[in-house]
Amino acid sequence: MAKSEPVIDRSLATAQLVLEIATAAAGEAELDEILRATLDRLRIVLPLTGGSIALVEDDELVIRAAVGPFAEEALGQRAKRGTARTWQVVETGEPFMSRDIQADGVRPRGVKAAAQMRSWLGVPIVRKGKGIGLLEIDSTMPDAFDEGDVELVGTIVKALAGPVDLAGRYAAERRAGLLRDAFIGVISHELRTPITTIYGLSKMLRQRDDRMPPESRKEAIEDIEAEADRLHRLAEDLLVLSRAEAGRVEVSREPILLSHIVRRAVAAEELRWPDRHFLFEVMRGLPPVLGEDIYAEQVVRNLITNAAKYSEPETEIQVILDVVDEDCRLRVLDRGIGIDGDDTEQLFELFYRSPSAARHAAGAGIGLFVCRQLIEAMGGRVWAKPREGGGSEFGFTLPIDIESDPIPSEVRTCEASVDSGACRTSIVRIGHGGRK
Repeated sequence: MAKSEPVIDRSLATAQLVLEIATAAAGEAELDEILRATLDRLRIVLPLTGGSIALVEDDELVIRAAVGPFAEEALGQRAKRGTARTWQVVETGEPFMSRDIQADGVRPRGVKAAAQMRSWLGVPIVRKGKGIGLLEIDSTMPDAFDEGDVELVGTIVKALAGPVDLAGRYAAERRAGLLRDAFIGVISHELRTPITTIYGLSKMLRQRDDRMPPESRKEAIEDIEAEADRLHRLAEDLLVLSRAEAGRVEVSREPILLSHIVRRAVAAEELRWPDRHFLFEVMRGLPPVLGEDIYAEQVVRNLITNAAKYSEPETEIQVILDVVDEDCRLRVLDRGIGIDGDDTEQLFELFYRSPSAARHAAGAGIGLFVCRQLIEAMGGRVWAKPREGGGSEFGFTLPIDIESDPIPSEVRTCEASVDSGACRTSIVRIGHGGRK
């Protein structure tokens, strides 16, 4: 859709824009191209300073196209599902016009927009009765829009709904196909090694048990246990992968005690990695978070295993659980091989393994992908970054159950032995913490 000269007849301009949207969609133009061209055309028809189009992606509203002086800071912004005005428009399916955003409580997220924007109009993009996005226009002038503009933009979003829905379904089908191929590939290759090892060592023990030296027998049993554990973890990850293929990982979001889950996971990993030193620091009296117990533990164990696998023996691995804003935050810090800052996003992609990780240890490349799928499904976020002084930090947050009791201010380190079913540490710290 190319820009044309200004059109005085708004009805004619609207009809022309609707036709151009339909033509672009029929010509299989990229969705982002259609969205951007729509905004460019609206700049000719309406008295706007700028505007954007955001689409719903899981529990986030993501700005996919933007024009005007606030476009650079707006493009790519993600707003979690909540009480923000943009989400209200999407979920109610009703447009909202503000002639003065300061008086109406509209809060632009960008610095420039917050300082200069005065008028705002948001119209939902609805498909089959469900909000799938939002087209908003704004102005640095107060009282810039009227009811006629609401009607005009409403006509435009109706034309956009089809291409947006079609693009979403195409992306979902393509993603499902890729995950299906990945699932088959993992089953074909990654399951073979542990199964072969378990079968071979079990057969050897059965045939030669009475003639094997005690140390050799012990090593064989330990190898079987290690491979069985690897097989169990791989099966858990594959279950999540199969659910991701269906389009979305569904988990319950019930109050759970993350401190208990992490303590249990650290104790289990300490038994599995006896030559690593684990230090668990937890804020006393952490409130429950929203999530699912079994999946939270799966993520924690994946991250701790990842740290242990890429660290040298006798090195320390810190597991720190505290609170930031309205979230519980878990960080796993190691002094292992480290990560490149440019790899931090790719690390959570399916099958991606950095060259240094591939040289250091074997792996399927699905563990971190599974972590992201599960944490995001529980309403949190996950990250990785290089650690100052060497090593890595992997972590995640989960939302606090806001109906739980306030957090006490004391912070201490868990100190116990594996025999007592808790984590082993060498120090106890007393500090102060709370919501920031």
